[in-house]
Amino acid sequence: MGTRTAERPAVAPVAPTAGRPLPEVFEDMTLPVRSAAGLLGLSPWTVDRLIDRGVLLTTVCGPYRYVTLTSIMAYRRLGRS
Repeated sequence: MGTRTAERPAVAPVAPTAGRPLPEVFEDMTLPVRSAAGLLGLSPWTVDRLIDRGVLLTTVCGPYRYVTLTSIMAYRRLGRS
């Protein structure tokens, strides 16, 4: 059996305030890529691709990238994971 791949339309960057705004307490919170992947139910590789496309926002500390909690919640609100 062969595998089928469906072409997906380009994904526009997700604004952290899409839908209802999140409380300001979440503004400075970040998660490592692996934790973000677990929260979204995706693989770390997929989260890296979303970061590279600009869908998820990150901060960098040394060699590590941390995904902002507001972008994770905005992505989940859109029902993409």
